Amino acid sequence: MDMQETLGLLGENEELYMKGLVMSTIFHNSENLFSVVRIQVQDTNTTWDEKDIVVTGFFPALHEQEAYIFHGKLMDHAKFGQQFKADRFKKEMPQTKQGVVQYLSGELFKGIGKKTAERVVDTLGEDAISRILADPSLLQTVPRLPLATAESLLESLRENQGLEHIMVSLNEYGFGPQLSMKIFQAYKQETLNVLEGNPYKLIEDVKGIGFNRADELGRKLGLGGNHHARLQAAILYMLEQESLQQGNVFMEREVLLESVTQLLENSEPVRIEQELLTKQLAALEEDMKVMTENTRVYVPSLYFAEAGFAAHVKR
Repeated sequence: MDMQETLGLLGENEELYMKGLVMSTIFHNSENLFSVVRIQVQDTNTTWDEKDIVVTGFFPALHEQEAYIFHGKLMDHAKFGQQFKADRFKKEMPQTKQGVVQYLSGELFKGIGKKTAERVVDTLGEDAISRILADPSLLQTVPRLPLATAESLLESLRENQGLEHIMVSLNEYGFGPQLSMKIFQAYKQETLNVLEGNPYKLIEDVKGIGFNRADELGRKLGLGGNHHARLQAAILYMLEQESLQQGNVFMEREVLLESVTQLLENSEPVRIEQELLTKQLAALEEDMKVMTENTRVYVPSLYFAEAGFAAHVKR
């Protein structure tokens, strides 16, 4: 049965998924996290009836013999045949006592052997993982569990569960899997704190995100209009673009303010207060994020490069 027939059997809005154990990692790029893995299929709502399938997507190194659910679509690769292209993934947590013990005593949890894992599960039950995450103090009820071991276990649980939560949140903010992974690589466990605190940091920290994309997120988070973070980000972005696209090492102050105002008002139809914009330019200068000389405004690196060149010429 081909993919058109598969789609015909599904509800109009039903999302395709593949659930299974990771058998092997065929390819993993540690820089952009593009991965190719083979999984043993345990469940799927597609018409795929083979025992295993190749899954591609952007995710961190997955652990063999652990279960994941991948959401995406079946694709026909010209060279390698039919594969499942994942847009997002989720680690399937073990549901049985044996599975939870095996998980907690695995390589993800340093210093947690099988006997310790068994004590945790015997005390807290098969839903020990969700209970610990909801109430870490429950670890104090586990017999003969040293404080350092309990803290290490909790930290590892949060780290492994945190990635999933972050990826889901980034997807809700409109970022695709590849860009989401780039964002996660930049900020790790602090990703959501950084984004919700100042989404405009994405412009300088994550390649591929410009002002308009960051501004869209900023509006969702209530940082639109004349918010100081928005005004400062627009000033820095305009200076960077002027140097990259036009090759200029500085902008005249009035031209800069006019260009920034146009950028901001085109992105969001809100009048920009010039007094506030001027104030934020001064704040950037005070923080040495921009340099000024008379009516010229520079990116610091270009200012010092030009100053150094001028000094060299004078010798």
